[in-house]
Amino acid sequence: MSPRNPSSSSPPHRRPPEPRITRACERCRSRKVRCDGQTPCARCRPRSLPCIYRSATRPARQRKKQSHVGASASASASASASTSAPSDPCATPATSAARRILNDPFQFKRHRELRAGIGVSNVDNGSFQFYGPSSHFCFIQRMCQRIARSTNESLLTPGNSVPDGVRKWNLERFMFCVNGACNTSGAQDAYISQELGTSLIKSFFEIIHPQIPVLNHLDIVEQWESLWKPPAQQNPGKRNEILFMVLAIGARVTIAAGQQETSLLEGWAEHFAAQTNPSSAALEDPTLCSTQLLLLKAMYAYQIMRPNDAYLYLGHAARNAMVLGFNRFQVMDGTNVTVHGLKRTFWTIYAYERMNALYSGRPSAFRDEMIDAPHPEDLSMPAAPESLEASSNHHGPARLCGFIRAMAGVGRVADQVFLKIYSPASITSMAHLTRLPAVTAEIDGLLSALTRDLPLYLHFFDATLPIGLGWQEVQRLTLGSHYYLTQMLTHRPALLFRAFFTSRDEAQQRAGDSLDLEHSIHETLAAATHIINLTHDVYFRRCPPARFEGSSATVLVAAAVTLLYDVLDPMTGADHAREVFAAVERAVDCLDQIQHVGPTSGKAVSLDVMRIAKEALRSTTADVELSQDLLGTFPWLQYDLVAPPDGGAVPYAPHPSDPVSAPMSNDSHTGLPQDHALHIPATEPNYMSYWLETGFSPANIPSSLF
Repeated sequence: MSPRNPSSSSPPHRRPPEPRITRACERCRSRKVRCDGQTPCARCRPRSLPCIYRSATRPARQRKKQSHVGASASASASASASTSAPSDPCATPATSAARRILNDPFQFKRHRELRAGIGVSNVDNGSFQFYGPSSHFCFIQRMCQRIARSTNESLLTPGNSVPDGVRKWNLERFMFCVNGACNTSGAQDAYISQELGTSLIKSFFEIIHPQIPVLNHLDIVEQWESLWKPPAQQNPGKRNEILFMVLAIGARVTIAAGQQETSLLEGWAEHFAAQTNPSSAALEDPTLCSTQLLLLKAMYAYQIMRPNDAYLYLGHAARNAMVLGFNRFQVMDGTNVTVHGLKRTFWTIYAYERMNALYSGRPSAFRDEMIDAPHPEDLSMPAAPESLEASSNHHGPARLCGFIRAMAGVGRVADQVFLKIYSPASITSMAHLTRLPAVTAEIDGLLSALTRDLPLYLHFFDATLPIGLGWQEVQRLTLGSHYYLTQMLTHRPALLFRAFFTSRDEAQQRAGDSLDLEHSIHETLAAATHIINLTHDVYFRRCPPARFEGSSATVLVAAAVTLLYDVLDPMTGADHAREVFAAVERAVDCLDQIQHVGPTSGKAVSLDVMRIAKEALRSTTADVELSQDLLGTFPWLQYDLVAPPDGGAVPYAPHPSDPVSAPMSNDSHTGLPQDHALHIPATEPNYMSYWLETGFSPANIPSSLF
């Protein structure tokens, strides 16, 4: 019998098994299709869909099995320990640190305190506002506590209707309507020249449109020009609310030649904004126009530094968008120009609403589980643009949508910061403290991943990047500011936690493995410094017209105050203190450039920051030689600001019943217009003496003050 062929006895060729995918994105889960587990996956990538994965959790069977194995291993280790030599002492610190975290109610109390906010009451009208722990106002209150060396006072049991820090630095003017200044009832008709209106529209599309590319320039211009036609030739069904908001915001960001022109522009801004208060129909029967109007109202609130107004308008805009179905793929599926505009509108609202929720310390109106709308894709260059300048300033932000996609990513991360770091639910037991390092590392990874797919002109982290077009520089500054601010808020709880103790070593010992204080504090201060350096570079070199946009003031002040909070540490070294005050000085330079900021000007806000810096220096008395060195390097730290009787660094609208400020209300040389349409409620002070007394030479004082 012939021998058998060896190859016939070998098993048949089999294809190697495919690697098992252990996770699937939410969209593939809902459609019950195979997902490749990538970010984004192969099914979401072609359509630019948001690819969201659930947080990794082990199945119950696996947890039970591992628990059983762990218990067996623990039992065998206990048995062997009784008959063998002691285990390696190098493994002891981790176990003792974890045990210390689980058995340290004092640290748990401090972490709960870090997640407390502040409430502010307006005793005049009974209104009330709450700001969470991630808000700027809450951090100002903690700054006031540390200057007063009362960091052990709890925010969980407030004693006053207005917190000390809010009252001390006169922050109510950024929260409530002061002395009826926000009363817009009875607005009268006014007349503005066509040329001035055209310039306001131009300013809007140069500075604001790159940040919210949701409007069409030609539509706004045609609507403005139609108002100059005879009434019989106008479209009676065309409403002008969006046009008026464009004019109002444009007036806030238009370059002014002097203080009187600034007052006139602010008067027009208030007049047009008063004409566009959303009616109940805009909220009950939402349309695309009413949704865009709410977004514009929020952007106007940013210009006047009113975060509460912005939160309310963005919340209404978010709900309008979801009522219209903008969050669903079945509504937003398409590639035509109309659908592309809907995508830009939705994801712009999503980004700003999410970030405003974090910055105000309040919940977001969106839920990512209910969003499967695709991101807007980049469009090709139009065949016949109206002009080269119009193509770059007006079509560019709406055509190239990398900024919108990146801002939406930052907004998504901002929500994770709010839920996993600042929400009360993030710390419900002492066992949750052990998760903080992993949560912080996860958020850092998500932020870092956003920078990998950015277009070159959005590389805010590269100061050597060639200067781009004006709208590109505005987008670069906006994205970088929000990115670094989110990063700063991710790590800032460590800066506050350290203040509870007399030294860093004691704070780190009590924190155990729940916080890497040195790393988190370094990341906090680095992010704050990046905000100031980026803004200073754009204002003075890359795109000077961007300095007239007032929403940057809030971010600049938040960064400067965060740096000053660190200087309050008694162990601050000379080199570090010098670096901090140099950064704060650059922030003051930037604030001085902003012409329109809320009820005061950028100069007034810079005075507030300088006043906080002075108090920070005075409270750091451990090294007298260091204080003298800083006074010599930064002359503006030597002098006291002339403060008004109410304790604010800069006065705002005087109350007629106030005997101290009554003469100011009748001052005839303020230069403010008397027409009701141009009335400016807040009397602008003369900042000349303030700047001379704070050490600035006359050559460095802005010409608008003379």
